[in-house]
Amino acid sequence: MKTLITIITIITTALSTLSVNAQMASSEKELLITLDENTPKALKENQVPGLAIAIIENEKVIIKKGYGYADVDGKIAVTSETGFNIGSISKMFTAWGIMKMVEDGKIDLDTPASTYITKWELPASEFDANKVTIRNLLQHTAGLSVHGYNGYESTKELTSITKSLSGTSREEEAVTLIIEPESKWQYSGGGYTILQLVIEEVTGETFADYMQKNIFKPLKMNHTSFTIDKKILKKSSKAYDEEAKEIPIRRFNAQAAAGLHTTLDDLILFALASYSKNPVLSEKSIELLISPTELSKGNYGMGYMEMNRFGDFTLHGHGGSNEGWHAGFMLDFESRSGIIILTNGSSGRNVLFGNMKDWAQWHGSH
Repeated sequence: MKTLITIITIITTALSTLSVNAQMASSEKELLITLDENTPKALKENQVPGLAIAIIENEKVIIKKGYGYADVDGKIAVTSETGFNIGSISKMFTAWGIMKMVEDGKIDLDTPASTYITKWELPASEFDANKVTIRNLLQHTAGLSVHGYNGYESTKELTSITKSLSGTSREEEAVTLIIEPESKWQYSGGGYTILQLVIEEVTGETFADYMQKNIFKPLKMNHTSFTIDKKILKKSSKAYDEEAKEIPIRRFNAQAAAGLHTTLDDLILFALASYSKNPVLSEKSIELLISPTELSKGNYGMGYMEMNRFGDFTLHGHGGSNEGWHAGFMLDFESRSGIIILTNGSSGRNVLFGNMKDWAQWHGSH
């Protein structure tokens, strides 16, 4: 009798599991149908040539797909291997680079950034520069200027990171103290440029080389780089303006703030590494990166935005935009789920948010 009951229990459990799996598969198919209907329309309406998207649910990639073209003239379709610039999502990776140095005992989060820098210093002001710590730079609570960067259309225009910080390259790139540190949250790409210099001075390596060796290589992100060379450009999408006209791919002195080039496949690897044990950072460090303080609550942790606008769940990640590109990377750490969207058009934001809403409505109902 016990054997019969055991067999019946096993069969019942198996049937229940099959039923749940069938329901999930059906639900995932419905989401894909929604994306297939809405995405091409949005691309056309906003004159964005192409998009790559991945949906992760409970650490499983349930959708990975490209829409439209990486190269309009060449009729080359977007795939998960297509390269995209991801703008300010670069800051999330810079935060990993900094936290890796913290774990290795090379820097301290609450030490003034000036302690680690010899090649440049903040201009004197009425505010306390000693409060410009590594932690405050990561959180955008250091009181600094320079929200973002436009980049350069030619490599010949690129200068040193110190010239950028001083405003020699462009006056609007000069980083200064404009409010008292630790008094309010104020987004500053300039702060991440200081972090770039910290990494270079402490390690004695270029920022791009340090990130390649200590972040991208261990995570097997083999098509991700802050160095835009022939290898990266070979599989890269073209960049397009608001009218879907091709424009030059811009380069950045301020790589840490906005200069990263990557693929959907590599960002999937990064997302999955964020949820579990990985060869770069401890779970404790990642938890610290995504956790805002009272001052930055509702806005930012360290390198990660905090977002609640799409439903009754909290997302951590970042958005990114440069001329010719818009991207989004958002993770729900509680359910180990998320969405990644990459576009190659200056009007990609409208398409991206449409995808985000479609996914969030689906995700929130599960």
